[in-house]
Amino acid sequence: MHSLAIHHLSRLNQQEQHQAPQEPFTVEQAHDVMRFHVACRAKCCPRKAAAQLVLVDAGRMVLAENKPC
Repeated sequence: MHSLAIHHLSRLNQQEQHQAPQEPFTVEQAHDVMRFHVACRAKCCPRKAAAQLVLVDAGRMVLAENKPC
């Protein structure tokens, strides 16, 4: 397995990495969160959901109406 994949897997297994932020993300932070949590579903990962909300509000992302988050 690729070392980056191992790193991501170990980080994803740490539950605190999926908690919602205490303060809203900036647009730049939200993009970083979306890249890191690419394997997560927003409906199961509060951190990705918070990042998605920031990007949608900023007009940087449009959610598909017919696909799961």
